Amino acid sequence: MANILNASPNRMELMKLGKRLTLARRGHRLLKDKQDELVDRFTESIKQVRELRKDIEEKYQQLRIPYLHTRSLSDPGALEDYIKNPPVKAKISGSRRYIMNLRIPSLEAEFENNTAELGNLRLSSSFFEFMEEFLNLVKKIIELSNAEESMYMIAAELERVRRRVNALEYIFIPRLSETIVYISMQLEEMERENITRLMKIKDIVRKQ
Repeated sequence: MANILNASPNRMELMKLGKRLTLARRGHRLLKDKQDELVDRFTESIKQVRELRKDIEEKYQQLRIPYLHTRSLSDPGALEDYIKNPPVKAKISGSRRYIMNLRIPSLEAEFENNTAELGNLRLSSSFFEFMEEFLNLVKKIIELSNAEESMYMIAAELERVRRRVNALEYIFIPRLSETIVYISMQLEEMERENITRLMKIKDIVRKQ
Protein backbone atom coordinates (compact mmCIF):
# COMPACT_ATOMS: atom_id res chain seq x y z
CA MET A 1 0.00 0.00 0.00
CA ALA A 2 2.88 2.35 -0.79
CA ASN A 3 0.59 4.52 -2.89
CA ILE A 4 -1.72 5.55 -0.07
CA LEU A 5 -1.48 8.73 1.98
CA ASN A 6 -0.29 8.76 5.58
CA ALA A 7 -3.64 8.90 7.39
CA SER A 8 -5.13 7.45 10.57
CA PRO A 9 -7.79 4.77 9.97
CA ASN A 10 -10.77 6.43 11.64
CA ARG A 11 -14.11 7.78 10.49
CA MET A 12 -13.18 11.43 11.00
CA GLU A 13 -10.18 10.98 8.73
CA LEU A 14 -12.36 9.15 6.23
CA MET A 15 -14.76 12.11 6.08
CA LYS A 16 -11.89 14.56 5.60
CA LEU A 17 -10.43 12.48 2.79
CA GLY A 18 -13.86 12.25 1.15
CA LYS A 19 -14.15 16.05 1.14
CA ARG A 20 -10.61 16.39 -0.24
CA LEU A 21 -11.45 13.92 -3.00
CA THR A 22 -14.59 15.88 -3.91
CA LEU A 23 -12.60 19.13 -4.06
CA ALA A 24 -9.82 17.48 -6.06
CA ARG A 25 -12.26 16.14 -8.64
CA ARG A 26 -13.96 19.54 -8.89
CA GLY A 27 -10.59 21.27 -9.30
CA HIS A 28 -9.55 18.72 -11.89
CA ARG A 29 -12.74 19.36 -13.86
CA LEU A 30 -12.23 23.14 -13.78
CA LEU A 31 -8.56 22.84 -14.77
CA LYS A 32 -9.49 20.44 -17.58
CA ASP A 33 -11.96 23.01 -18.91
CA LYS A 34 -9.27 25.69 -18.67
CA GLN A 35 -6.81 23.43 -20.45
CA ASP A 36 -9.26 22.86 -23.31
CA GLU A 37 -9.86 26.60 -23.61
CA LEU A 38 -6.11 27.28 -23.62
CA VAL A 39 -5.63 24.69 -26.37
CA ASP A 40 -8.20 26.55 -28.48
CA ARG A 41 -6.54 29.91 -27.79
CA PHE A 42 -3.10 28.46 -28.54
CA THR A 43 -4.34 27.03 -31.84
CA GLU A 44 -5.82 30.43 -32.75
CA SER A 45 -2.57 32.21 -31.85
CA ILE A 46 -0.52 29.82 -34.01
CA LYS A 47 -2.84 30.50 -36.93
CA GLN A 48 -2.57 34.27 -36.38
CA VAL A 49 1.24 34.15 -36.22
CA ARG A 50 1.46 32.09 -39.41
CA GLU A 51 -0.86 34.45 -41.29
CA LEU A 52 1.08 37.52 -40.13
CA ARG A 53 4.42 35.98 -41.08
CA LYS A 54 3.10 35.08 -44.51
CA ASP A 55 1.67 38.59 -44.95
CA ILE A 56 4.96 40.22 -43.89
CA GLU A 57 7.04 38.02 -46.20
CA GLU A 58 4.76 38.84 -49.13
CA LYS A 59 4.83 42.58 -48.41
CA TYR A 60 8.61 42.50 -47.99
CA GLN A 61 9.01 40.85 -51.38
CA GLN A 62 6.60 43.37 -52.91
CA LEU A 63 8.68 46.28 -51.58
CA ARG A 64 12.00 45.13 -53.01
CA ILE A 65 11.33 46.24 -56.59
CA PRO A 66 9.78 49.65 -55.62
CA TYR A 67 12.81 50.25 -53.39
CA LEU A 68 15.27 49.54 -56.18
CA HIS A 69 13.21 51.69 -58.55
CA THR A 70 13.01 54.69 -56.21
CA ARG A 71 16.67 54.33 -55.36
CA SER A 72 17.62 54.54 -59.02
CA LEU A 73 15.54 57.72 -59.45
CA SER A 74 16.87 59.48 -56.33
CA ASP A 75 20.12 61.31 -55.76
CA PRO A 76 22.56 58.98 -53.89
CA GLY A 77 23.72 61.82 -51.63
CA ALA A 78 20.11 62.69 -50.81
CA LEU A 79 19.42 59.08 -49.89
CA GLU A 80 22.44 59.03 -47.60
CA ASP A 81 21.32 62.25 -45.91
CA TYR A 82 17.83 60.83 -45.46
CA ILE A 83 19.17 57.65 -43.88
CA LYS A 84 21.40 59.65 -41.50
CA ASN A 85 18.62 61.97 -40.39
CA PRO A 86 15.19 60.64 -41.39
CA PRO A 87 12.24 62.98 -40.67
CA VAL A 88 10.27 60.10 -39.17
CA LYS A 89 9.15 60.37 -35.58
CA ALA A 90 8.06 57.18 -33.87
CA LYS A 91 5.75 57.03 -30.89
CA ILE A 92 5.88 53.68 -29.11
CA SER A 93 3.31 52.93 -26.45
CA GLY A 94 2.83 49.84 -24.33
CA SER A 95 -0.26 48.31 -22.82
CA ARG A 96 -1.49 45.02 -21.44
CA ARG A 97 -4.38 42.87 -22.46
CA TYR A 98 -5.89 39.91 -20.65
CA ILE A 99 -6.44 36.43 -22.00
CA MET A 100 -7.84 34.04 -19.36
CA ASN A 101 -6.16 35.97 -16.51
CA LEU A 102 -2.88 36.18 -18.42
CA ARG A 103 -1.43 39.71 -18.54
CA ILE A 104 0.00 39.89 -22.03
CA PRO A 105 2.11 42.93 -22.95
CA SER A 106 1.38 44.69 -26.22
CA LEU A 107 3.27 47.36 -28.16
CA GLU A 108 1.81 49.92 -30.55
CA ALA A 109 3.67 52.24 -32.89
CA GLU A 110 2.63 55.46 -34.58
CA PHE A 111 4.87 57.11 -37.16
CA GLU A 112 4.90 60.72 -38.25
CA ASN A 113 6.68 61.07 -41.58
CA ASN A 114 7.26 64.84 -41.94
CA THR A 115 8.60 65.29 -45.46
CA ALA A 116 8.47 69.09 -45.12
CA GLU A 117 11.62 68.88 -43.04
CA LEU A 118 13.54 67.57 -46.04
CA GLY A 119 13.77 70.96 -47.68
CA ASN A 120 15.30 70.68 -51.16
CA LEU A 121 16.50 67.12 -50.68
CA ARG A 122 16.42 65.52 -54.13
CA LEU A 123 14.33 62.40 -53.71
CA SER A 124 11.81 60.96 -56.12
CA SER A 125 8.11 61.18 -55.26
CA SER A 126 7.88 57.39 -55.44
CA PHE A 127 10.40 57.20 -52.60
CA PHE A 128 7.92 58.74 -50.17
CA GLU A 129 5.24 56.32 -51.31
CA PHE A 130 7.72 53.52 -50.65
CA MET A 131 8.43 54.89 -47.17
CA GLU A 132 4.72 54.89 -46.31
CA GLU A 133 4.49 51.24 -47.29
CA PHE A 134 7.69 50.47 -45.41
CA LEU A 135 6.37 52.04 -42.20
CA ASN A 136 3.18 50.02 -42.58
CA LEU A 137 5.38 46.94 -42.82
CA VAL A 138 7.14 47.92 -39.58
CA LYS A 139 3.72 48.13 -37.88
CA LYS A 140 2.97 44.64 -39.15
CA ILE A 141 6.24 43.38 -37.69
CA ILE A 142 5.32 44.87 -34.31
CA GLU A 143 1.92 43.22 -34.59
CA LEU A 144 3.68 39.92 -35.26
CA SER A 145 5.88 40.46 -32.21
CA ASN A 146 2.75 40.97 -30.07
CA ALA A 147 1.13 37.85 -31.50
CA GLU A 148 4.25 35.74 -30.86
CA GLU A 149 4.55 36.96 -27.27
CA SER A 150 0.89 36.07 -26.72
CA MET A 151 1.48 32.62 -28.25
CA TYR A 152 4.50 31.91 -26.03
CA MET A 153 2.71 33.03 -22.87
CA ILE A 154 -0.37 30.93 -23.67
CA ALA A 155 1.90 27.94 -24.37
CA ALA A 156 3.66 28.37 -21.01
CA GLU A 157 0.33 28.63 -19.15
CA LEU A 158 -1.01 25.62 -21.04
CA GLU A 159 2.01 23.56 -19.99
CA ARG A 160 1.61 24.66 -16.36
CA VAL A 161 -2.11 23.77 -16.32
CA ARG A 162 -1.44 20.47 -18.07
CA ARG A 163 1.07 19.47 -15.38
CA ARG A 164 -1.49 20.25 -12.66
CA VAL A 165 -4.22 18.31 -14.49
CA ASN A 166 -1.91 15.29 -14.86
CA ALA A 167 -0.81 15.50 -11.23
CA LEU A 168 -4.43 15.48 -10.06
CA GLU A 169 -5.56 12.85 -12.54
CA TYR A 170 -2.71 10.35 -12.24
CA ILE A 171 -1.24 10.96 -8.77
CA PHE A 172 -3.31 12.87 -6.22
CA ILE A 173 -6.85 11.64 -6.99
CA PRO A 174 -5.78 7.96 -7.31
CA ARG A 175 -3.84 8.18 -4.00
CA LEU A 176 -6.84 9.75 -2.27
CA SER A 177 -9.15 7.09 -3.70
CA GLU A 178 -6.85 4.25 -2.68
CA THR A 179 -6.42 5.72 0.80
CA ILE A 180 -10.20 5.97 1.23
CA VAL A 181 -10.62 2.35 0.11
CA TYR A 182 -7.81 1.25 2.46
CA ILE A 183 -9.25 3.09 5.49
CA SER A 184 -12.76 1.79 4.68
CA MET A 185 -11.40 -1.76 4.64
CA GLN A 186 -9.54 -1.14 7.90
CA LEU A 187 -12.69 0.20 9.56
CA GLU A 188 -14.72 -2.75 8.30
CA GLU A 189 -12.09 -5.12 9.68
CA MET A 190 -12.12 -3.30 13.00
CA GLU A 191 -15.93 -3.47 13.03
CA ARG A 192 -15.85 -7.22 12.40
CA GLU A 193 -13.30 -7.67 15.20
CA ASN A 194 -15.51 -5.66 17.57
CA ILE A 195 -18.56 -7.76 16.69
CA THR A 196 -16.57 -10.97 17.22
CA ARG A 197 -15.27 -9.68 20.54
CA LEU A 198 -18.81 -8.74 21.69
CA MET A 199 -20.14 -12.17 20.70
CA LYS A 200 -17.41 -13.85 22.73
CA ILE A 201 -18.21 -11.63 25.72
CA LYS A 202 -21.92 -12.54 25.41
CA ASP A 203 -21.02 -16.24 25.31
CA ILE A 204 -18.88 -15.88 28.42
CA VAL A 205 -21.65 -13.99 30.27
CA ARG A 206 -24.28 -16.53 29.17
CA LYS A 207 -22.20 -19.47 30.48
CA GLN A 208 -21.78 -17.92 33.90
